[in-house]
Formats: sequence, structure tokens, C-alpha cells
Amino acid sequence: MIEPMQTPMTRAEFERRFHLLRENMKQERFHVAQGMTKTILGIQKVRYLPNGRIDFLSVDESARLNANMMSQFSDGAFNDMIEGKDVAKSK
Repeated sequence: MIEPMQTPMTRAEFERRFHLLRENMKQERFHVAQGMTKTILGIQKVRYLPNGRIDFLSVDESARLNANMMSQFSDGAFNDMIEGKDVAKSK
């Protein structure tokens, strides 16, 4: 059974996911397939406010999904899902 993706509950968690995505892109650990221009454009359009926080209004669905996916991979929940472990019970 496929478990739903865990979504951020706080602004700090939301921003952490975008910083994680940005770091993985810098380290070339995140690649986008050719032809997926909507994904690239969505990530590139994310803006920062003068205080360094992420401007929520600049985040589209594509960018949000990629940030959530990167967090899922990094936190090990994806590996647990593949191995058949119950992610909900382990947290």
C-alpha cells in the first residue's frame, strides 16, 4: 500500500524542505529529466523575502512537491516504504 507523502506542519518545516532541496541541487544530487521545464521553472521562481524567509506566494505546486519529495528521500521514509516498514508506526 502506498502511504501519502508527509506534508510540513509549520513554516519552519516548510522552509527546511526548500533549503534541503537547494542544497541537494548545489551538490548535484537532484536532477530533473529533460523536458521537465515546468519543474525547473517552478523551483527557479521561488523568491526570498528581505528577511531571508521564503515567499510563500512564489511557491507553485511543482516546487512544493519537489521539496516534499526531497525531504521524504532524505528522512529515510522512502527507504522504509520500499522495505515494507510501517512509516506511520515508526514515528
